[in-house]
Amino acid sequence: MQTKRRHHSPWYALWGTLCIGTAGAATPEIEFTGVSGELQLNLRSGLSLTTESCDAPKWRVNRLFRRADQELDQAARALGYYQIKVEKELQFKEECWQARFTIDPGRPILLDRVDIRIEGEARDDPAFNKLLQETRVRPGGQLHHGRYERLKTQIETLAAERGYFDGLFSRRALQVDPAAGQADVTLHYRSGRRYHIGTLELDQHTYEPRLLERYQNIHSGDPYDAGELAALHRGLADSGYFELVSVKPDYEGAADGRINVRVQLEPIKRTAYRVGIGAATDTGPRLSLAYDRRRINRLGHRLQSKLTLSGVDSSLGLEYLIPMQRPHIDQLSIRAGYREQDTDTTTSDTATLGLRTLGKRNGWNETRYLDWISEESLIGDEITSATLLVPGINWTRTQADHRMRPNRGSRLNLELRGAHESLLSDASFVQILAAGKWVLPLGKGRLLLRTDTGMSLTPDFTDLPASYRFFAGGDQSVRGYEYQSLGPENASGDVVGGRYLVTGSVEYEYPIQGAWSAALFVDAGNAFDAWSDGIKHSAGIGLRWRSPVGPIRLDLAIPDDQRRDNFRIHFSMGPDL
Repeated sequence: MQTKRRHHSPWYALWGTLCIGTAGAATPEIEFTGVSGELQLNLRSGLSLTTESCDAPKWRVNRLFRRADQELDQAARALGYYQIKVEKELQFKEECWQARFTIDPGRPILLDRVDIRIEGEARDDPAFNKLLQETRVRPGGQLHHGRYERLKTQIETLAAERGYFDGLFSRRALQVDPAAGQADVTLHYRSGRRYHIGTLELDQHTYEPRLLERYQNIHSGDPYDAGELAALHRGLADSGYFELVSVKPDYEGAADGRINVRVQLEPIKRTAYRVGIGAATDTGPRLSLAYDRRRINRLGHRLQSKLTLSGVDSSLGLEYLIPMQRPHIDQLSIRAGYREQDTDTTTSDTATLGLRTLGKRNGWNETRYLDWISEESLIGDEITSATLLVPGINWTRTQADHRMRPNRGSRLNLELRGAHESLLSDASFVQILAAGKWVLPLGKGRLLLRTDTGMSLTPDFTDLPASYRFFAGGDQSVRGYEYQSLGPENASGDVVGGRYLVTGSVEYEYPIQGAWSAALFVDAGNAFDAWSDGIKHSAGIGLRWRSPVGPIRLDLAIPDDQRRDNFRIHFSMGPDL
């Protein structure tokens, strides 16, 4: 009798791992009825009883329960409820204690007379006008002590940011009449005059002053603006020119409506060397060596070079960077490089010369480029030689709540490129590429989504070299399949790449202990010449370690097409986004 082989046992093993610790000890139940939303949250947060566990002494639970009336009254008043009524019940059961509160909050206090005035030069300042237009402290609104206190702080903070250093409240009062259900607010702020920048000195002798002036949107004689000074600091710090940037307004020496600002700048070391060691299933062991000449001249020109060596993908690159009119945003890049790839499906040698402009547009990093490419590749049993002049444009945007381990974030990439035989090229084509990664919180873990798509429009696909054909499979594509092993095949069964690419992944990662996490994932995709071609699938389990140098991943993936492998082990390193 033949036994059918099953591959789902790893799923159950991982599921058992994920479930460890989910069934914990009993917890106290504190129930509120009659209230919801912000009021319920504030009542709960103001209740000392919520800090106690099931094994807390009975006398302490009783004491805090008696204190609950006073604490709930204070928490309700903070949101404008001055007539709260509470009915409460406490029970001690064998497994734990329970508390129930039935709340009648009564009618909230409403604001009757609201007198907010900005006097002095700030009266006509658009920033103050906007603040007062957006505040929720207005007649007819509900009394909220937090909003009232926040408004006072916002006025004082905005005054300091805008240079009204002599400002103060001449009157501030909140009067509450619980019997009438009304409250009056009085806030009179006397700003005085707005200070201006006296001298703005950039303390450095390394770069041409006209280069650093491009970072400045604020100059001597301009009204003081902390936001513009922060932008100056951010631009200089992100420039890559300085080890230390310190913007120091002389508050103590401010006089006669003038404040001097000194920017201390410590140049970065002129030369930097970097050595990197890594490994991945796709490329094997990898060694990288980098040499950066961070300061070629006083105009801020830089030179970057990098050598990467691995058994599958090796490259040498050289890049000369020239700052443009907005140097913290726009740069001109002159590039040259050589790359050698040797996979089980293709072998290619590529030389590149390129010109690029790097900038930002509406929050996206934008790269416009013109590359001259000479490539010779062996695809299956066919040798392809091509010289291409490829213009293109690329947009990338990364957003994350944490750089090394995001709990929520995304990385999006869109690229358009092409070539034409009439423009110094051996082939004509247009390609559109789009990719996305998303990280979302889900329960105690994270949901990771990934997709890569590509499309080629060309009259003769066989003219395209290997680097402009689409392949699928590998650590960052469809796991369970070897690197670049998926795609259309020739008559000999060799993968020769496709016109189109679609891959996607859904992964759930669950923390198990410390820096370790477990994962379940499903991948799908393929490279193909017709949309009707089949999609390959795989599923698996993984282990994650949040190492000091970044995430390290170990995956066991089972493909649906097992003609080559019943399973594959994948090892990879690198950021989630």
